[in-house]
Amino acid sequence: MWKRNPAFDPAVVPAEALVESELDDWWSMGRRIRAGQRFAATPAIAGRLEFEFADPPPPYDRFRGYLDGRAIWLARANLAIMESDFGEDRPPVDSPLAWSPAKLNYNAMFESEERPLGVIDHHGGPMDWYSADADAREALGEPDPVPLKPRIPVPLEYPGAPHSRFWEIEDANVDIGGYPPDAAHFATMLLVDLVYSHGDDWFVFPVSGRVGQLVTLRTLSVTDSFGRTYSSDDHEGLRAPEDFSIFKCDGLHDETLVLWPVAESPLESQPLERVQFGVDEHSNALWALERIVDRREVVRGPTDPDDAHPAHPATVPLTNLQGPREYAYAPATGMESRWHPYLLDWSAQDAPAYVQWGLADYSLQVPRPMPHPDAEVLKGDPPSSVHKIAASAMAQGGIELERRWQLARDIAGRPVLWIQRQRRALRNPPARTIRFDVMKETAPPVDA
Repeated sequence: MWKRNPAFDPAVVPAEALVESELDDWWSMGRRIRAGQRFAATPAIAGRLEFEFADPPPPYDRFRGYLDGRAIWLARANLAIMESDFGEDRPPVDSPLAWSPAKLNYNAMFESEERPLGVIDHHGGPMDWYSADADAREALGEPDPVPLKPRIPVPLEYPGAPHSRFWEIEDANVDIGGYPPDAAHFATMLLVDLVYSHGDDWFVFPVSGRVGQLVTLRTLSVTDSFGRTYSSDDHEGLRAPEDFSIFKCDGLHDETLVLWPVAESPLESQPLERVQFGVDEHSNALWALERIVDRREVVRGPTDPDDAHPAHPATVPLTNLQGPREYAYAPATGMESRWHPYLLDWSAQDAPAYVQWGLADYSLQVPRPMPHPDAEVLKGDPPSSVHKIAASAMAQGGIELERRWQLARDIAGRPVLWIQRQRRALRNPPARTIRFDVMKETAPPVDA
């Protein structure tokens, strides 16, 4: 997927930056402002509001009215602007987009000499060898083995391990007997038995391997102190176990270890966006609630009436339950902005999907459409299309999506910046109660 471009070398760039990177996420606010200043005197751009920052988030609010270099870059063809006009502020080639708007997760493939490694249904966050599985549909390749120089094994040491030499004083701060074995904790029984019966039977030796490689031990030969050689081809004890493995990736050999660079403790920003999803069984709809958009906590509430869209007259609840009752009709109640409905569509070819719909405020005498979503995670592919979410991607308790800037370093120490989308499960989903064709009880008119 990235092997043809050295800028996206999986042996150098952290896997998170390759898989999670968005299109145009090279454009940080500083780069957008700096690139926009190049065209401040261009007649085709000056004074056009669509190329200016309308309401940038803090602390960039002081740049309101400045030119947005990213907006100019995206419209460069219509403006007859060459890429060379951006100079050093020209963005590099984007990596392929691995985000799936329908499944709300990442899917990517890495090429290898054995089998392609697939990152399937990645929800965002740390990635290591356990995030990838080999594609079993491809034939398992057998690269030419590379012989290693002889190594000298040394006893395995770890905190709490007994010393292997006789009459050697143990560390007083270590007490393996402090782990009480009992039937309820079977792992502690195995630990104590391993330490006391086989604590000095384990040895380690170095194996050369570079980041971005698949390391496989094909054969192993051991020469003891008497000069006798034992090979893994003849002795089962020197072969990898077939019933369990700690670092095994599905589709690869049992003795294969995946090594690739990961983003170690990346710096992350405050959320750029936070959107929560929840299924409302009463309205038979999926609701997407925008909590944070463009680094700001959104303000939710009913639509404000104006002259073109006046509100219905306010009703006064009836307090005298003994007298006659009258009712006033309201087309709808409970409308709030930033709540976006998705209705289940059973006609989808592959599987049922939630399709994004619009909502209008019928609490006004003249209904007014509610604003469209602003969050990037609520846009389809392409962004101008209607957003659809596979029904199988939605958890019962709802999910939450966040977008954040991430900053890490590659193997060469160079900074790597990207925007990550991370998905989490919610304990309680957001649910919106909306009622249509409501009859509200009102007080009867008072006789003069």
